[in-house]
Amino acid sequence: MVVTLCTSGSVKLAAGNNVSTALTDSDYTLFINQAEGDIVADTRVNYVSAYSAMSADYRKILEGACAAKAAVKAVRFAPSNYSKLGEAITIVNICLDEYDRAIAVLKRADVIKALGVSYMDTA
Repeated sequence: MVVTLCTSGSVKLAAGNNVSTALTDSDYTLFINQAEGDIVADTRVNYVSAYSAMSADYRKILEGACAAKAAVKAVRFAPSNYSKLGEAITIVNICLDEYDRAIAVLKRADVIKALGVSYMDTA
């Protein structure tokens, strides 16, 4: 599949220096696609489809959210690669905090209106 909201490089940066080198491009694509789906589900807005029409500023919010969520999956793949389990937990907590903050912004009605997108039908 195609990745839209972030790159594997941004996921690796979010996951830290000790992220597993055994992860393949296909693994990163899977993690990113799952994170994109999480963003759509959590905001009820299809930001993936609307991405090309967005300003660069909002794209960065989406990139950060997507990279953070995918990085959690990358850390979870091999938490023993980190110097201590506490290091892996700290990275996961930081990533989840960044994701939650970005989602809170992306769910706001004024942001949705400014981007010219709308909530998906829930029926």
